[in-house]
Amino acid sequence: MPGFLPWPGQLLAVAVLVLQPAGSLGVQCPVPSITHGQLKSAQNFTYGSTATLECDAGYVPVGAATTVRCLGSGRWHPRVPACTLGRCPYPPAIDHTDRSPQHEFPVGTTVTYVCRSGYALLPDVSPITTCLKNFTWSSVPKLCQKMQCPSPTIPHGRETSPRKAEYSFGHQVEFQCDPGYVLRGSQRIQCWSDGTWRPPVPYCDKVCAPPPKITNGQHSGLRTEQFSYGLEIKYSCAEGLSLIGDESIYCTSDDGVNLAWSGPAPQCKVVRCPKPTVERGRMTPQRFTFPYGAAVRFSCDEGFVLHGDAESRCLADGAWHPALPTCQPVLCPQPQVANGRLKSTLDGKVWYQTNATVTFECLDGYHFLDDGSMSPEDSRTATCLPDGKWTPLPECKKEDAANVCEEVHYIQAAFECDVPMAEVKTLLEIQKLFLEIKKLKVELENLNVQVL
Repeated sequence: MPGFLPWPGQLLAVAVLVLQPAGSLGVQCPVPSITHGQLKSAQNFTYGSTATLECDAGYVPVGAATTVRCLGSGRWHPRVPACTLGRCPYPPAIDHTDRSPQHEFPVGTTVTYVCRSGYALLPDVSPITTCLKNFTWSSVPKLCQKMQCPSPTIPHGRETSPRKAEYSFGHQVEFQCDPGYVLRGSQRIQCWSDGTWRPPVPYCDKVCAPPPKITNGQHSGLRTEQFSYGLEIKYSCAEGLSLIGDESIYCTSDDGVNLAWSGPAPQCKVVRCPKPTVERGRMTPQRFTFPYGAAVRFSCDEGFVLHGDAESRCLADGAWHPALPTCQPVLCPQPQVANGRLKSTLDGKVWYQTNATVTFECLDGYHFLDDGSMSPEDSRTATCLPDGKWTPLPECKKEDAANVCEEVHYIQAAFECDVPMAEVKTLLEIQKLFLEIKKLKVELENLNVQVL
């Protein structure tokens, strides 16, 4: 039968060669060459004898006729059969495996098994089977084992479902942390085919205790169940009350293990500071109420200087801190003129108020320097300015040859400083005479004005 596949243990039929009676014609049939097989007969291939086809291991006859007879014409009947490569039946099914979708399995064919999802190949076991020459498959042991995930235990937490001795592919687990801890990660995880948990196993992190409550106020964590590390809580007071203390506190750690709040909770109080008043001063910004935390800055009117801190803030005790400053009149220190002195120091003043004017006189042997920009009378006085400084002070110069060049600078255009002393003194006498004439002229003009 075409396509015949012998099963394991099946024996090939061997046809018995029937010899003709003695005296028959001595005709012989040729010995045929059969690939992967040969004809077998008890005697020579003579007329009337029969022979049976035997194929090599792993091969089977082609067609149904495996026995042939030698005819008187010296030919085989039917035609000499052939051998073809044999096939194995479907390979055996192995638990928890799949294989390639082949339908024919000639001798020598190999088939590889693959473990199904959730199972893994046993170590040191080959997943390959081979079609043998006896048309059977090579031995295939147990190949796959079910994948297991490690026990998902977490410190300070537990599974909400009953614990199992083994966790295989597809198992799901949910967790819950002990009081005082918060779950970091996914609450539900599943065992995957590669033996790992997805998402990864979570952990339980320590949290702060609920933040302290305050009277007449509240904090931002009223709807929060777990107060984890780094969480900020803000406090606020009822209308009309001031928050005394830090507005925010944080869940933090001093030792890296235990968690606690960064500080005490603030308080809500009625705090009002009195209106700050600084005589001869100004306040910015201008406002009419001064609750806790309000800050103002001060400056003084012209001619006055600020003593104390320029800024003050209303604190929890209802007072201004630092204390309010004062505005004191601007004072000029007693002026000092080299080689000169004040005309009147009987009052013993050391400081002078704004607009105070003092008069100087030079010591013996010195005289005032006149630079031509002011009259001699003006050069002898100084006035205290609003910024605490004096108008330019006069200068007293010694009447000797050392100061000749300075006192006769108007002469230097015509003479060098090395002019002989006799000539310099003459020039000075002329200058002095000129000034006396100028002074006399001014007095005469004043006298005429009085007469008129």
